[in-house]
Amino acid sequence: MAGFKFRLETFLKLKEQFEKNAKNELGIAIMKLEDEKSKLRVIEDNIDITTNDFRDACSGVIRPDKIKELKVYLEHLQHEREKQEDNVKRQQKNVDIIREKLVEIMRERKVLENLKEKEFQEYLKEELKKEQQQVDELVSYNESKKLPNS
Repeated sequence: MAGFKFRLETFLKLKEQFEKNAKNELGIAIMKLEDEKSKLRVIEDNIDITTNDFRDACSGVIRPDKIKELKVYLEHLQHEREKQEDNVKRQQKNVDIIREKLVEIMRERKVLENLKEKEFQEYLKEELKKEQQQVDELVSYNESKKLPNS
């Protein structure tokens, strides 16, 4: 009796490796996304702090040079925030693309695993059938030996 051998086993192993690689790639992309979001939060915190400083500079003793300096810095931070928001969107899009790729690879792997299981069940049925046939032949042989020679 030869063992069960799935004809697409190497293809299944390849899909499993692709899935592993895609999971690693997704993990790296998610870490990059979180890093970009963190940078955005830092910029937004700086904007909040600078906005408060600007309000403080506009009340009490007014110093035009300080107000102008804070206004320019605030505009710079707002520009940096826009750029960082674009970076976050770009990285989010990258994560989504990798996730879709991973889902497709997982779907293909699952199809192959289902096919393998189906073929294995067929193999078991065939083996059972062969075993039953051998038992039937043995019983038939033993029965024929018991018959008296006529």
